[in-house]
Amino acid sequence: MKQENTRLINQIEVNYFLHRIKKNFPNFVAGVITDKNGFAIGSDISKRLWIHENKLALWAISKNKENKDILNDPNLVQLKFDIDKAKKFKLFLLLEKSRNNKNRVKPLKTLIRSQELF
Repeated sequence: MKQENTRLINQIEVNYFLHRIKKNFPNFVAGVITDKNGFAIGSDISKRLWIHENKLALWAISKNKENKDILNDPNLVQLKFDIDKAKKFKLFLLLEKSRNNKNRVKPLKTLIRSQELF
């Protein structure tokens, strides 16, 4: 029997990881981290956003590049990332449209690679 090396994830560490992502994007609206089944592990959602955590979590695992059928706000940008090497955990972000989004994706990818939670 193959044993997997599992580690419990501390909610404080997850929240801090999301906080660091939020600091990277001044136009941050929402972020959710899920497992491969869409179970939300952590989230940071603006109070002004009308979308619930469970819907964001499902969008994170969705195969659709963009969820235009559900999200019709042209001022929001969706980003999806695998945040572990085994691709078991996903990060889904909603950002307000900005010219600076592309400039901030590279530091985000560095942050994702450097984290040791997942």
